[in-house]
Amino acid sequence: MIYGAGGQIHFPWFSFWRRNPLANKRLSLFVTIVEDVLLQDPDLEGANFAILDFSIPEPDEPRELKVIDANDIPRVSDQDKLEMLSVFAEGFFLAQAELASAAEGAAEKSSEKDARDEVSSNQPGLFDSDQ
Repeated sequence: MIYGAGGQIHFPWFSFWRRNPLANKRLSLFVTIVEDVLLQDPDLEGANFAILDFSIPEPDEPRELKVIDANDIPRVSDQDKLEMLSVFAEGFFLAQAELASAAEGAAEKSSEKDARDEVSSNQPGLFDSDQ
């Protein structure tokens, strides 16, 4: 959601983490990537980017709004960004492979079950009306 007020374009990002909210290097990476995207659009390059964080600070505590001005967040270097995104991509591809392997295993179990469920030609079915 982007809106204009007082001649300024605002780009708020809503964060509702239940636990483990973005912080430190991960927050810096996020802000760096969003800034890179905003800079690709001439209409948005001057937008006021703020994170509206509604995360839960501690277990059993209520949510509270914390406004984080993206200008106050240090950016990561290009080298750090590349390393962090490479780790993310590697994890993504490993998870994708694990899910595919699990799906193949489930399909094999399903086909084994289907083979066991096949009815012999000389055995009547439970709901056959010939009995």
